[in-house]
Amino acid sequence: MSFDQIITLVVLTGALTLFVTEAIPLGVTGLLALAVLGLTGVLDAKQAVAAFSSPAVVLVGSLYVVSASLIRTGVVATLDRRFLQLGATGSERRLLVWSTLAALLTSTVLNNTSVVVILLPVLLGAAQRIGVPPSRLLMPISFAAILGGTMTLIGTSTNILVADLADDIFEIGFFDFLPVGAGFALVGLLYLWILGPRMLPSRPTVSSVTRGRPFEYLTELRVPATGPATGLTAAELAQRAGREVRVLQVVRGEEVLDRFAPDMALAPGDIVVLRAPSEAIVGLCQNFGLETIPPTPTGVLAPAATTFAEIVITPGSELVGQTLADVALNRTFGVVAVALQRRGAHLRFGIVFVPLRVGDVVLVQGPPERIERLRGQGGFLLLVGIEEKVHLRRRAAVAIAILLTFIALATLGVADLPLLAVAACGACLLTGCLTLRRAVREIDFNVLGLLAGAVTLGLALQESGLAARAARLVVGTTMDLGPWAALSAVYLLAAVATEFVSNSGAAALMVPIALETARVSGCAPQPFVFAVAYAASASFATPIGYQTNTFVYGPGGYRFRDFLKVGLPLQVVLWIFASAVLPVFFPL
Repeated sequence: MSFDQIITLVVLTGALTLFVTEAIPLGVTGLLALAVLGLTGVLDAKQAVAAFSSPAVVLVGSLYVVSASLIRTGVVATLDRRFLQLGATGSERRLLVWSTLAALLTSTVLNNTSVVVILLPVLLGAAQRIGVPPSRLLMPISFAAILGGTMTLIGTSTNILVADLADDIFEIGFFDFLPVGAGFALVGLLYLWILGPRMLPSRPTVSSVTRGRPFEYLTELRVPATGPATGLTAAELAQRAGREVRVLQVVRGEEVLDRFAPDMALAPGDIVVLRAPSEAIVGLCQNFGLETIPPTPTGVLAPAATTFAEIVITPGSELVGQTLADVALNRTFGVVAVALQRRGAHLRFGIVFVPLRVGDVVLVQGPPERIERLRGQGGFLLLVGIEEKVHLRRRAAVAIAILLTFIALATLGVADLPLLAVAACGACLLTGCLTLRRAVREIDFNVLGLLAGAVTLGLALQESGLAARAARLVVGTTMDLGPWAALSAVYLLAAVATEFVSNSGAAALMVPIALETARVSGCAPQPFVFAVAYAASASFATPIGYQTNTFVYGPGGYRFRDFLKVGLPLQVVLWIFASAVLPVFFPL
């Protein structure tokens, strides 16, 4: 191996490790990869920094503003609500059909993560009205939004990145993804409609009034100076509170006490770590006077005047990386963070000092009017009620006109797509569909940093020759079965990669390999590149491969195995479908 190949392999391995572990934000990982490849001379300075002005970064950044304009003016919420109204008065299956159609269709031209963010509170309200657990619906809308994004060039950042990486070889048009993408979407929807109801779990959450076992939280409560809890042992407290409450630990100062000791009585200031449903937590505060942590500025909230609600940290939130202590919900909104749930697990200690991540669900307590103040705030989503606030409805027609004009001009090829996107972004700002300050907040710079790093990694794989080595390995392994097997193998490798790293990371890794595989096989590059695009977006088997899956993980009360159970068979079905259909539309 040459020096450049060794450095590229080390950077790639490190980047993939950081993508999987999420030890640092994905955007930071992308920027570090870019910097190392430039500083070590694998790429020259001009090649490295050119990633920031790549069509993928410019296009995605501009489309964030266009999408935000459609959301801010109420266009997306109105469209999704109309779809859900068609299903909210019927059965679970009817609501499933209409909600997935809403997610799929709106995701063809809008950021699919934004679509899921808008759909979530509306769908929760509809599910509550007909008594359906959210876990029966949230995973399908995430999958449908992913499928919708595969149908157009701007439906997902993955397609944009793939088109950018392959631009030197051939140009991808606005609707070139549609033929196979439409088949992808149809197969996926039929799977969700027919087999989904048999495989999806029925798991209610705190914010849903549904049948079944209550959703549990692990939290910390303080014993007050006076009250019924003082003098009780941990066992007595659990016994009187009911079987739903399980005391896990008692902390006094810096000492962890033996909760099983028969003579260990609770004293003022003790911290009781326990697992219980939200209703039981309310009961402990009301009946035993236990206090939530931290207290509000005016003291502990009066239980009789408070209620509980869930908020979920949204993708692109400025709260990601901050702690609940930093956010200071009690000081800003007058509510208290009671418990934190992450990816089906409950964090045990010091929840106010745990850095927040996308999809984290925080159980908050406060007066109803203060809970309502959380609605429409940036950075998180309130999971009660059926609507999110929208503003500037009078600009809705203007926002729609800008989007349609952008699509028409892109289809006609009047100008390069990034330039048209920048023009559409400027039109949204000029017409008042979105303010400049709001536009800056809506752009996910984490994603842009990731895209810049992905573009640089893809270029390094080509320039160093690593892509060629990998391609020869793929072709050598599938040589006896012909080019079709090589195409199927490229799809499979991308599909596996996207489950453990980001979709953009998988695309950056596989596009250079796909291009080299096509060259070595003597085939056209189009089927191999499109195979990577569809496979890198088709992340269904884990909740960490795609942001929409991560986002519904907490609110749906899912376990990691739920995604394996529902998503893995869908992955296999789409792999077979893509392997059969891609050579038809893009001849080898």
